Amino acid sequence: MFEVEAKIKVGSTGPIRTRLIEKGAVFGKKSRQTDTYFNSPFRDFAKSDEALRIRSEDGFSEITYKGPKVRGTGAKAREEFNVEVSDPKNLAEILTKIGFFRSAEVFKTREEFRFMETNVALDSVDNLGEFIEIEVITDDRESTLEKIENVRKELEITGEHIPESYLEMILNRINK
Repeated sequence: MFEVEAKIKVGSTGPIRTRLIEKGAVFGKKSRQTDTYFNSPFRDFAKSDEALRIRSEDGFSEITYKGPKVRGTGAKAREEFNVEVSDPKNLAEILTKIGFFRSAEVFKTREEFRFMETNVALDSVDNLGEFIEIEVITDDRESTLEKIENVRKELEITGEHIPESYLEMILNRINK
């Protein structure tokens, strides 16, 4: 499966939240997420455009592998695999024991909505600001771009799609 998403930086998620509610979006949840990213001793994920992270939120954790981005207009797509983890601290310890190393952590508050066959996330990312993510998990990347664009128009979301991940933005900020 592929994750296809558009990420747009906004001054405030408030107006988008209001429009989502007015237009009948289904609220999922609000959570505080901690994403711990690891790099490989075998290849540099920054160069191969891959990601390996452990996400923890409200007592739930999962490990995610994301393949290289397939860039398109207005959105990015990448292969994604998720596995639930019962003990994220031990998993992190196992990864470091076999040579993986932590590259960064990303902390964010996320509100999730289901709207027009997409997942819409309102993100407040520590040290980066506020963002809207419109996401679809699919095998059909082409028709998904149209869905994402329709949601952007319906919610009056302006601004350019940001192809970089939050991890890339944090690392770029650190390395400046």
